[in-house]
Amino acid sequence: MIALPETTGPRFGGVDRCPRRRLSRWPLLLAAILLAGMAAPAGWATEAQTPPARLGIQGLDGHPELEANVRAMVPEPRFGCNAPPVRMRAYLRQAREKAEAALRALGHFNAVIDTAIEQDGDCRGPVLTIDPGPVVRVEAVDIVIEGPFEKDAAARRWKENWPLKVGAALNQGSYDAARDGLINRAWSRGYLDARYTRRNLWVDPAANTARIELTLASGPRYRFAAIRTEQDVLDDAFLRRLIPVQAGEPYSSDRLAAIGSSLSASGYFADVRVRPDLDARANGAVPVNVLLAERPRTGYEFRLGYGTDTGPRTRAEVERRWVNRSGHKWKAGVSLAQRRQTLDSVYSIPMQRPFTDRLEFYARADREDNNDIVTHSGTLGAQYARERGGWTQAVFTEYLYERTRYGDAPVQDDSFLLGGLKLGLRRLDDPLFPVEGHSLDLILRGAAEPLFSATSLVQGRARGGVSRSWRRFIFQGRAELGATRADDFERVPKSLRFFAGGDNSVRGYGYESLGPINDEGQVVGGRYLCALSAEAMYPVYGDDWFAAVFVDSGQAFDDLTDFRLKTGAGAGIRWRSPIGLVRLDLAHPFDAASSSVRLHIGIGADF
Repeated sequence: MIALPETTGPRFGGVDRCPRRRLSRWPLLLAAILLAGMAAPAGWATEAQTPPARLGIQGLDGHPELEANVRAMVPEPRFGCNAPPVRMRAYLRQAREKAEAALRALGHFNAVIDTAIEQDGDCRGPVLTIDPGPVVRVEAVDIVIEGPFEKDAAARRWKENWPLKVGAALNQGSYDAARDGLINRAWSRGYLDARYTRRNLWVDPAANTARIELTLASGPRYRFAAIRTEQDVLDDAFLRRLIPVQAGEPYSSDRLAAIGSSLSASGYFADVRVRPDLDARANGAVPVNVLLAERPRTGYEFRLGYGTDTGPRTRAEVERRWVNRSGHKWKAGVSLAQRRQTLDSVYSIPMQRPFTDRLEFYARADREDNNDIVTHSGTLGAQYARERGGWTQAVFTEYLYERTRYGDAPVQDDSFLLGGLKLGLRRLDDPLFPVEGHSLDLILRGAAEPLFSATSLVQGRARGGVSRSWRRFIFQGRAELGATRADDFERVPKSLRFFAGGDNSVRGYGYESLGPINDEGQVVGGRYLCALSAEAMYPVYGDDWFAAVFVDSGQAFDDLTDFRLKTGAGAGIRWRSPIGLVRLDLAHPFDAASSSVRLHIGIGADF
């Protein structure tokens, strides 16, 4: 602030002026603020109460695609409906240009657009009246692919799906997408030097015709050069077996993605980054760099649950994700439930095909106390497993020792050296809650008395399920069959006998409560098994809650002439929770001495 000096004496034609005093500006500022505060509310209220102007489009009622494109390209007005006409006319000039571009994009090059400001009550708004005119149609298409990409299947499919045939209405968006799609396919298939030498779209508005001319020079197809990795977890020789691409193979983006997905699925790495060095390509080859960050070497998992068959249960696991640089893995776990306790361990060795073939050595110790039958068992085994075409195949051998006490009867103490085959198939859209799909598990095993076994036996077991949807219903069916042939069935341990009843068998009956009975009235298991189930579900709340009705039939028996199934039926609720399918069922047993309804609770799919 600059202060001016005070002056006295005659000035301005002899007129005396009083001495000037410095005045404070604060009173003036306060007065201005008060005046603005008194005037502002009225102005603000007027602006807030004014509806926004809306763009009206007329003449395109029979052309929804054209109207949608015009509205997408022409911005809505950003002023009120009582804005000055000069502002609306300026907006209409820009809106007309945008609308013309939107119509040309869909092949209308001779559109007539009139602009106006129309009054509607107390408001007025800008209006475009559009006559789109005739559409431009494709008169000629000349597409040439020069080089080996011409014979590539991707190029053939692209030509078959070319959208703008002769006589078709011109759509510049479709043209741009198809044109860019061709060169993108060439690049993704390894023709990295592909380029357009001719790229023309000629339009004759007077004749309403268009001509398309494209020439793509593909150049040679590149190959993969050396694939370089950076990691300190695995031997290079084993790591190369995890990479599904070898140097010298034709380059493609799909094969590049397969490198990353395979290494991620191996379980050894937390982060996988695959980077082709396109700038360093030479001599028809592209080097690829793979950056890998290993997972923590040891992992832990802890789960809690409840089931009517098992009671409260918990499981803890520890996993050694790589034991050595050859990629061996080890896992151990302990399961504790009211009726059964298990300690198990598996050592896995990946084979030449590490994702599908493995050699496993396993050990398991079990204790089970159910229906006054107490069983202790131990198993040592080895199996070779592989996956082919969705099927899991395995050949195994194991040594089983089992000690069982049936009530007050003498303890049964036997051992078996078993060998057999396993076959499994899983084709389900969702393993936690299958809506469409099927599954199948088969096992065939046997033992010979001269080879460290209490008796000779052969046993087969099959379990399958199917799920199908119809409208909003989901239908599921399940079947389980088993048969045993033994020289002395009394020596067959409880774990190799068949039982029925329970959450995943015949609901309405207790767990393992169906089967042959000994002299003390205990269910001791049978030679044969048949269990069937049918269920229908319907959503009742959102996409996660379902009502269900079901019927189950099954029995375990010693003689095929005793084929008399027990049946239960009921209704329940299904909740598709983040941890799996939670089931609550009320089942009525039709053939039980007591016809009381039984509650079944379980978590997890039946497949």
